[in-house]
Amino acid sequence: MFNDFVLGLVYYQVNSVSSQDLHDEYALVTPIFQDDNSTVHRAGRLCDWFDEHSHTLLHLDWPAKSPDLYPIENLWDMLEQRVKRRNQHPRNLVDLRDQILSEWFKLCATCLQNLVDSLPNRIQAVIKSRGGVTRY
Repeated sequence: MFNDFVLGLVYYQVNSVSSQDLHDEYALVTPIFQDDNSTVHRAGRLCDWFDEHSHTLLHLDWPAKSPDLYPIENLWDMLEQRVKRRNQHPRNLVDLRDQILSEWFKLCATCLQNLVDSLPNRIQAVIKSRGGVTRY
């Protein structure tokens, strides 16, 4: 349902807001962005944005397709399900982007925190499976 172009736009817009929020809240700490080098995260506009903000944040390089470590994949699935449940389906990419952003801002902090908190369990599961598939 989501193509790389739309996901790249959403990722760009979310990071634009998140970076400033992080900087404002943790003025003494440099925000760190980590992603998995998927095509969504390599969009030209996004790479330019990271270059422009390299003095205020750290962008970690990370191997692509690391096994089962990314809570964001669950978040994308939640957003996709929410958009699919809407009464009005998107007619074009702009509608889709707007609906994704609308659903993004409706996500509860607890849902997001639960995904973040799942990371230690994900890491343990990957270690236990010796890098293989896990339930995540």
